[in-house]
Amino acid sequence: MFTLCEMLGVDEEDRPKIIEWMHYLERAQMFTHARWRTLLSEPTFPFKFGPKVTEMFDYGERMFADRRANPRGDLLSAMANSQLDGEPFPLKFWDGSWLLIIFAGNDTTRNSLSGTMRLLTQFPDQKQKILDNPELIPDLLQESLRLTSPVMHMRRTATEDTEIRGQKIARGEKVVLWYGAANRDPRVFPDPDRMDLTRENVARHLAFGYGPHTCLGNRVALMQMRIAYTKILERFPNIEWTGKQTIAPNYFVHAVSSLTVNLNGNG
Repeated sequence: MFTLCEMLGVDEEDRPKIIEWMHYLERAQMFTHARWRTLLSEPTFPFKFGPKVTEMFDYGERMFADRRANPRGDLLSAMANSQLDGEPFPLKFWDGSWLLIIFAGNDTTRNSLSGTMRLLTQFPDQKQKILDNPELIPDLLQESLRLTSPVMHMRRTATEDTEIRGQKIARGEKVVLWYGAANRDPRVFPDPDRMDLTRENVARHLAFGYGPHTCLGNRVALMQMRIAYTKILERFPNIEWTGKQTIAPNYFVHAVSSLTVNLNGNG
């Protein structure tokens, strides 16, 4: 989140607000699918959610107005001063877009990091390959993204009648794309549940989407994870998952609420 705030240009004193708003947005998913569990852990959530969302959008509106009047060398300024057909892009269309960048980049990268720590414990032979040859870390990024699939699905609307493998899809129908299923398709990835850094098509996963809908921040995410895995394994080569984890009830992302590791191994 710090990296994303730096890129956008969120002032350091405002970042605690971002963390708080992220909490309420993430809990909203849980409230939808596990209402009583959410209420038991945070009874005031339904009453605070609305005011927090209003506060969040008001903040964004003020930020964009300020960046249009006083541009800086940050992403918010670039967005606020963009043009459409030679005219300033209406600020109302950016309402919430800045937050989407933080939300999408924070949640997914964090869950990928947790999921990879789990995988390295489940497949110690692959972890040893990385320790012996750190140049394999770029392959670790790709294979762990395939197996973790931090974003579980997206939905699209068919623009014309079509048929895929015998399934007819009518123009206007909604189609759900399950990335986790695609990333473990045995026709594409032999022995799909096994972590294998030497796969010839290791980067062919769909964790970042595909085509014009490819994740906007994939390069930033790969950079963050490459640095994180490099430094974690340099400092804690014996790191192991203890087997304890909490997965939040969330149909959209692989939401790892907590995952416990022993930095010096379990031995």
